[in-house]
Amino acid sequence: MISLHVEKGIAYVWNSEDWYNLRSNHRICGALIGSIPSFPRQNDFLGLPMALRSEEAALLVEKGICNLFEMPNLTKRPSEEEKQIINELEQTVLSEQTEALKKRKIEQLSQKIEIIVAGKRQKLLSKGVTDIQLDKQTLLQEEINKLPKLAPTYVLMHLPTEHYIPTEKQTLGIDVLSPSVVHGTGAIKYKIFKYLWEKGHHVTTGFKFGCDYLLYPGDPVRFHATYMVRCINDQTSTLSPKEFVAFGRLSVAVNKLAVLAFCNSHGKIECQTLQWHDSVI
Repeated sequence: MISLHVEKGIAYVWNSEDWYNLRSNHRICGALIGSIPSFPRQNDFLGLPMALRSEEAALLVEKGICNLFEMPNLTKRPSEEEKQIINELEQTVLSEQTEALKKRKIEQLSQKIEIIVAGKRQKLLSKGVTDIQLDKQTLLQEEINKLPKLAPTYVLMHLPTEHYIPTEKQTLGIDVLSPSVVHGTGAIKYKIFKYLWEKGHHVTTGFKFGCDYLLYPGDPVRFHATYMVRCINDQTSTLSPKEFVAFGRLSVAVNKLAVLAFCNSHGKIECQTLQWHDSVI
């Protein structure tokens, strides 16, 4: 079972294999919000953790795919033993990166050894030395000995995706999720989300298109959304003609079908599709 770490009502996925499993096998897309370690200074491409919406997290728990937990000791001051472990890990990282940098520098020097020898020869000739005997390996070793040690300030820092020190975990229920999927309009939206997901769609947020959900026939990386869904959270609420027209025209502009989803008086989910026909919705 996949563990979802909850922080301030939001469930997160920190493990890359869990992320791939949820996306490829369970059609849960979430939202990547972390920095990519190899490409950190940009925000066009994001990495772990993946933040799940309340509906996604509640569905995974209900289906027995995931469980929710929190780590109350995560924000506490580390003990002396934990500090020692962290210091040892930092020293290991420093030594590994020092060796990697030295190896890379040696490769660069080996490629430029002919230029180094020529420069040494020219320098000696300018000083009037004519009997010049230079050994490439000796010069290479001299240049290697000049390489400075890697200072801790310049070490590339790892961005851990999972907490690497064992700590206490507490299991939680879906009532801790925020926004709530148990009370009010959140409960209706969760029922609609579950209904659409069980129909086999990939369901993502639709805030960029002024709706609640976007429905994809496959992975959003490979397909465009087919439907844009707006949830009607109250049976007594009404939509004005202006709102109908705005929603319908928006769906046409982005080449999608507009869907109104609601919970009927029998507690079942129903959907109505708006389509343009002879200039009328």
